[in-house]
Amino acid sequence: MKNIIFWDQYGQLGGGQQVLLELVKAALADNFAVKVLLPAGPCADKLEGLGVEVRRIPSCALTQGKKSVLDIMRFAIYNLAVFLQNFSVLRSADLIYVNGNRLLLTSFLAQRILGKRVACHIHLNHENLEKRLFRIFLRQRRTVAIVVPSTFIQRELVHFDAAFDSAKVHIVENGLDARFTDILFEDRFSGQPLRHVGIVGRVSPEKGQDVLPMLARRFPDMDFHVLGDAAFSSADFYAALEHDCPSNVHFHGWVDDLPEKVREIGLQVCLVPSRCLEAAPLVPLQMAALSCLVVVRRLGALEDIASSLHMPSFATDAELMAVVENLCAQTAADSIAQCKSSHNLVASRYSYQSFHERLKKLMHTLFLKK
Repeated sequence: MKNIIFWDQYGQLGGGQQVLLELVKAALADNFAVKVLLPAGPCADKLEGLGVEVRRIPSCALTQGKKSVLDIMRFAIYNLAVFLQNFSVLRSADLIYVNGNRLLLTSFLAQRILGKRVACHIHLNHENLEKRLFRIFLRQRRTVAIVVPSTFIQRELVHFDAAFDSAKVHIVENGLDARFTDILFEDRFSGQPLRHVGIVGRVSPEKGQDVLPMLARRFPDMDFHVLGDAAFSSADFYAALEHDCPSNVHFHGWVDDLPEKVREIGLQVCLVPSRCLEAAPLVPLQMAALSCLVVVRRLGALEDIASSLHMPSFATDAELMAVVENLCAQTAADSIAQCKSSHNLVASRYSYQSFHERLKKLMHTLFLKK
């Protein structure tokens, strides 16, 4: 039985960790032996619920965005410590799968000292420093693959260096998880005016929730919902946002059962106002599957998603205001038609079953590579 060790830098259940859960399920379905190393948190708990052996490692606290010299020192010390503390476990691996970038140095050590084959899964559009690390990783003889979640990230890497136009770089698009299996289309607009608008996911400056105070004051008869917490981001930003928002903005915190919560509050529209170059966001897929009308900022992979899934989009905050005004003015029939179009496209392209088939194919491909 082939032995895969998965590594992750976070213990929370962000988008990358949701993908990790599905990767582990795909590996288990094909009878691979699986161990996972990651920090304590809800992701580790869910993995243990699957019967997976989990080793909890410390988290690596680095500055968000551009990294300092101190960050580089922390990164090096952290990776060396994780490698030494888990040396005996790593020796048993046939393949090490690094989910994220903060354990790349540890993977270099596993390649050079233990002769291990390693794959890395990228979930973000990283800064140039990280891209240089990925380039070094790509050139290692025992690097099996760099997995990217979208053609947008592949384009960004190739633009940085043509070396990423390589057979080692695999595109595996994200998809829906089991919570969204066999969810039928639901009419959220007939007989009810547009009232409930939400933003789903981690609350952080780059995710764009700062549009809410302006929107809530402009549309006082509507209710705006924040479904998410700060996670590993700034708790100060979350607190400041709560303070700045009027009473028609409701903060629900982290939501585990998203389909049930959407039904409970009667959510009709989901905004995705990210200010960063998203790599392959799951939220637009999930919310379209839940029959919400999804509006995204034309930035990064979100622009590709808006085009392929027929979603309304905007470039600036002022344009978002105009989009919401148009949604308020359009007929229920038009809103339903938009929602149904996106829902059907997501169901056909990003279903749980098709996502798992892509992941199982990836697992087999990695083990076939020499």
